[in-house]
Amino acid sequence: MFDNWRRHLTELVVVFVGVALAFAVENLREDLNDQAVGEQYLQDFRADLLADRELLQAHLEWRRNQGDAARVVLEYFEGQDNGPQRFFESYYFALQSRNFSPNRNTMDEVLSSGSLRFIRDSDIRHRLLNLYVTYGEIRDTEVHMARDFDIYLYDPTFSSIRIQLEGPWEDSETNRDAVAALVDDVRIENGLRLLVGNLEFPEDGLISLLELALVQIEELLGLVSGD
Repeated sequence: MFDNWRRHLTELVVVFVGVALAFAVENLREDLNDQAVGEQYLQDFRADLLADRELLQAHLEWRRNQGDAARVVLEYFEGQDNGPQRFFESYYFALQSRNFSPNRNTMDEVLSSGSLRFIRDSDIRHRLLNLYVTYGEIRDTEVHMARDFDIYLYDPTFSSIRIQLEGPWEDSETNRDAVAALVDDVRIENGLRLLVGNLEFPEDGLISLLELALVQIEELLGLVSGD
């Protein structure tokens, strides 16, 4: 009787250990698979961040130059006269409109599939989400600026002078009359002041947001790369 009981107990222990080992092996396999998926997402994010950093640096420099050009034009509204060439080369540069378009493929895939959990470092997850919040703020600001351009800059420009996008703009009576017509339109002055303001407002101006995004990218690259 005792031998039968011991044999059954041994069989139960063997079955229990076997099932436990099978669960452990399966859990380990799933854990390794999840870890591999997470590592791949980190590499994909790294590629996106490197590309975004290059785009942001160029876009930030361009926006700074745009602000400088707008301030040059505003000098004419304040009574200075440095000739048509300086006016128009700055004016047409200030009127350009470009938007920053980040690489969203990896983030969109991660969010749509619920795979953010595969990135196990909570600090990286948090910083990634914060970066894409900043991207959203950049987008919203540039959309707002585009509406200002339509109302204050594009429409009065097209209704005030004959467009000549390519120079040189010689110091002629025709060009001086064109400058005078634009400087006489308060909508254009308001539009340029709004442009400078939207670019340079502390903390929530576009330049500050672009600078913030660059800092966030550098910090994330350090974490993702393990530097």
